[in-house]
Amino acid sequence: MKADPAKTPYNGPRTTKAAFTDKNTHPLVLSLLMTKECGQEYLGWEPETCWSEIKSIWGVTPSEATRNKIQAIRTCRVSDQPYERWEAFDNVAVALFGMPPRFDSIQRPSPQRAAGAISIMRHAREGKDLSPEVYKYVAATMLDHGHSYGLGPLSPCNKYLSEQLGSGVVTSVKESLESKRQLFSGGPVEQNVQAMKALSVRDFVENLSRMLLTQLEVLI
Repeated sequence: MKADPAKTPYNGPRTTKAAFTDKNTHPLVLSLLMTKECGQEYLGWEPETCWSEIKSIWGVTPSEATRNKIQAIRTCRVSDQPYERWEAFDNVAVALFGMPPRFDSIQRPSPQRAAGAISIMRHAREGKDLSPEVYKYVAATMLDHGHSYGLGPLSPCNKYLSEQLGSGVVTSVKESLESKRQLFSGGPVEQNVQAMKALSVRDFVENLSRMLLTQLEVLI
C-alpha cells in the first residue's frame, strides 16, 4: 500500500540526513535506514557505535529524540522483554515517541501513545504479540485516563476493562460505535464521550500509519 502524497500532508524529514534530527521521523523509518546502510549487525552495536556510524554515513549527529527512537526500536527487534513485561513496555512506549525513558519511575503512556507503540512493535516483529501482563498494564493506563473501551491495537484490553468496569459498560460503548446512527444522536452522554475517546485513539494510530507511509515514499 502506498500513500498518495497529493492527499496526505507530509509530516517529516525531506532527506535521509534530516531524518536523524527531525523529531517527527517515524522509528520504523530510522530502523530501515540503519538496516539498509549498516545491515542487521547494527542491532548489536553499542549506542555510541550507532551514533558514530550515523555521523560517518550521513554527516550529522543524531538528536536526543532520534537516539531514543533508535534505542527503542532496536530493543523491540532483539528482545522479548517489551512484549512480555509491563515495565519494559512502559519505557519503550515512551522512547518510541522520542522522549527519554525513566527507569526509576512509572511513566504511564496515554492510550494514544500506548496504541501507537503497540502498532509499531507489531511491525517491528511480525507475528509477535504482547503478553496478557502488558495488555493488563495498558488497560490500567486507559482507566487512569478515563477510557473504558479500546479499538484497534487496544482491543485486547477490553476483556480486562470489563473485569474492572463490568461487561455492560464496555458493551454499551461497543454497540454505540457499531451502530453509527445512534452515536451522538441523543444517547447517554457518558456513552458518547467514551465512544469519542475510543475514536480519538483510532485516529491517532491511523495518522501514525499515514506518517510512516509518506515518509517511506520520500526517504526509502
